[in-house]
Parts: sequence; C-alpha cells; structure tokens
Amino acid sequence: MMNNERNVKRFIWTMAVVIPVAVALLFLIPPVDSLSEETRASLYLLPKLNAIFNGTAFCCLIAAFVAIKNKNIRVHRAFTTSALALSVLFLLSYVAFHLTTESTKFGGEGWIRSVYFFILISHILLSTGIIPLVLFTYVRGLGMQVEKHRKIARVTWPIWLYVTATGVIVYWMISPYYQH
Repeated sequence: MMNNERNVKRFIWTMAVVIPVAVALLFLIPPVDSLSEETRASLYLLPKLNAIFNGTAFCCLIAAFVAIKNKNIRVHRAFTTSALALSVLFLLSYVAFHLTTESTKFGGEGWIRSVYFFILISHILLSTGIIPLVLFTYVRGLGMQVEKHRKIARVTWPIWLYVTATGVIVYWMISPYYQH
C-alpha cells in the first residue's frame, strides 16, 4: 500500500471519529454567552441556511446521478464536489449555530412528535455513518478507481441523499419552535 493511500485512509477514519465527537460535545457545553441579543437573534438565520445547504446538496446529488447515468464524468464530478462542499459548509454553520445558541426543543405533540424523532434519530445516525462513506467514495472517484467507486457509491448515494433530505425536513419541523 502506498504511503499516500495510507495517509488518506487515516485522515478519513480520523474525520469519521472527530466530527461526530465534536458535534456531540456541542450539546454538552453551554453556548457562548458573551453575544449581544441582536447578534444571537441574527444567528437564527443559520438553521435556514443549513436547510438551504442540505437542499442544494440534495439537488446536486440528483444531478450527479443523472450525469453519471449519461456517462458525463466531468459534470458528475462537479456536482459531487459541490455536494461535498455544501455538506462541509453545512457542518461549519451547524457547529457555529450550536456553539452560540441554546438547543431548541421540539414542541409538537401526538403522532407528529414520533414522526419528528424518528426522522431526527435516523438522520443523526446516518449522518455519522455517511462521513467515511462519502470520503472514501469521493477519493476513489477522484483517483479513477472506477470499480471500487461504483461499488461503494451504490451504498453511499442513497444514504447521503436521505441525510440531505431529512436535514431539510428536520428544519421544517423544528423551525416554528426557534426562540427568535
């Protein structure tokens, strides 16, 4: 195994652990309290931005699928790269929001509460598992390891699509309960 390939694998597995741990820690540490009320109120634009990032990533993933079915590797790569970049922007914005604001409790009652928590929990679990899948799929595609890329992409794509879609759905369901 080449040293570079070993370093890439090490990086991917490190990210697969570090990102979920960092996100989990967000809910254990109190939010920054030195922000003005005006600044704190403006931060409630971030969840909407996050939904836009997720929704746009969803569209990029659909477009990437169409492009590869049409054997247009260049366009497929561009849309996949865009989806990855949007997912990174989502993560950065998500961390910024949760470092600076209190957690919002879902206020729905009855059956909708069960639906919300099913979607939320499946979204969280799959968003954790998707990290190494996306990174390995992307690296194999860039390296033109076509068979390895195809094999893992068949698993990665539907899960990544689900995570981006449910990210938007979770936002729609929780946004009426934000404190802004």
